[in-house]
Amino acid sequence: MDSDPNPNQDPKWEGRVQAKLRGPTAEEAWSLLQGFCTLDKWVPSIHTCYKLEGQEGQPGCIRYCAGPVNRSDNNRTIGWSKEKLTAFDPLIRSYSYEILETNKGFGSYSATIRVVSDPGACEEDNGCGLEWSFVADPIRGWTRDEFVECLEKMANEVARRVEDQVNK
Repeated sequence: MDSDPNPNQDPKWEGRVQAKLRGPTAEEAWSLLQGFCTLDKWVPSIHTCYKLEGQEGQPGCIRYCAGPVNRSDNNRTIGWSKEKLTAFDPLIRSYSYEILETNKGFGSYSATIRVVSDPGACEEDNGCGLEWSFVADPIRGWTRDEFVECLEKMANEVARRVEDQVNK
């Protein structure tokens, strides 16, 4: 008898991507990114993001996000997800969430977004960093490397938008 109850199940994907922000301090970046229901301001592929239930910044808050799926159909399909805030810590400038429902091919997915001070930044740079870590079931139609590459691109796009807002 096999001791693994699901011998054909792929292992979870885990990873972390980082993006450098030049100009904003960690506090400035966090002041913009801490809104759980404002993802559409920072992620170009998210066109809609709003609170469905709960209180912003409180674990249990549920948001709805939607935007074009950017894979094989030239952005004609709208991808959506309902996501639950599972942790929020303004002291370390982070929040964690999990996907509850989606049409994007995800099974289990949880992530943490964190704004970190960057001790390697130049004084005149006032730089900080954005970290996006995740644990997920393998995603239908993707490889892990493709998913990490997509998150890296997304994190860098978020960083550029935050830089633009702070540096105005």
